[in-house]
Amino acid sequence: MLDTKRLPAPLRVLIGSQFGLFFLGNNLSLVGTWMQRLACGWLVWQWTHSAFWLGILAAGDLLPGMVIGPFAGVVADRWNRLRLNMYAQIASAVLAVLTAVLIAMDELGLIGLVLLITAQGTLAAAIQPARLAMVQQMVPREQTGTAVALSSVSVNLARLVGPAVAGIMILKMDISWVFIINALFTLILVIILTRLRLAPQRIPPRAHSFFSEMIEGFTHILRDQALWLILLVMLCGGSMVRAMMELIPAIAAGTFSGDATGLAVLTGAGAFGAVASGLAMGPGRAPHLLYGILPWWGIGAVAAIVLAQSQSSAIAVVAAMVIGFTVTRSLVSTQIFVQLTTPERLRGRVLSVHGLIARGSPAIGALIIGFAADRIGLTLTVEVSSGVLIVLLLALVPMISRAALGVEEAA
Repeated sequence: MLDTKRLPAPLRVLIGSQFGLFFLGNNLSLVGTWMQRLACGWLVWQWTHSAFWLGILAAGDLLPGMVIGPFAGVVADRWNRLRLNMYAQIASAVLAVLTAVLIAMDELGLIGLVLLITAQGTLAAAIQPARLAMVQQMVPREQTGTAVALSSVSVNLARLVGPAVAGIMILKMDISWVFIINALFTLILVIILTRLRLAPQRIPPRAHSFFSEMIEGFTHILRDQALWLILLVMLCGGSMVRAMMELIPAIAAGTFSGDATGLAVLTGAGAFGAVASGLAMGPGRAPHLLYGILPWWGIGAVAAIVLAQSQSSAIAVVAAMVIGFTVTRSLVSTQIFVQLTTPERLRGRVLSVHGLIARGSPAIGALIIGFAADRIGLTLTVEVSSGVLIVLLLALVPMISRAALGVEEAA
């Protein structure tokens, strides 16, 4: 019998565990999701050649989380998280099949595609708090940091593999097959979810109304200076740096030959950096996680300027990798911090706000940057937004330092 205690921390979390089974299915589903995202971006760029419409697509995919995220957090704390995940994945597969059929029949236009992606974005936002909160039902508390880092690796490995596969498929066959494969991978995850056996979920008695519980989650964040500060930094970084990855089709058109291969290469480069970042993450202590986010976002802002200015495909690839590495380092640190410092009874609600910012900030940023880029140029727009972020990060240094000291004293 294998002695898992002698294995590296990531392997201990994966081998022979419920999380390992979930990790496998989630990887496949995420590969399909990123295949579909590249295909959608490719279609929109071919139809419009507009960075603004790429921003609209990103907003449709990500903005629903800003509306339903807080409600989804209460649902994640009130109802069975595993079943919620199963139902949402089934609905997502149905939407992917519908999109594929409409594309194959040449019946899908720009507005229709945005609406379908908005529907899928709504489902993803609705289930995100339950999916994130499930992690601590699959692993012991001391393995939470490793599990969250591995989840990030899963997402970003999919960002690496998915666009590469989709780029080849777009060149070799009808683009509708990308959506069919996404549906099949999603259904595999559904089958795996039916086999999971999680630790019992503590569902508190419903002593308060739905809205009262939602407000309780926001109140907890506002009372915890370290918590709202780290979420504020994620909001700023997500809207000014992470949003760049939503505009990759426009950047690829200027740096590469403009075909799907260049788009897949740049997207894959960002994902490669993100995977490397996730693998390099350790369990982490809350104070150190809080201290570290400022320099990582700052490096990402500089890399965003380099990417926007680059006329060389090699430099663009390196810049995309740096953005992928630094953004992932910051996002994973933030999520681990939230998981470790939030009481279980509030975890779904606090994670819903985390998810709201994680999904909403790049959508808003892509929309604003795309709108400005169509008028004053992408390079100048990114230089201004990244410069503003760097100034904000420097201004927050004293507050972050005091908050981290408070977390360390309370530990």
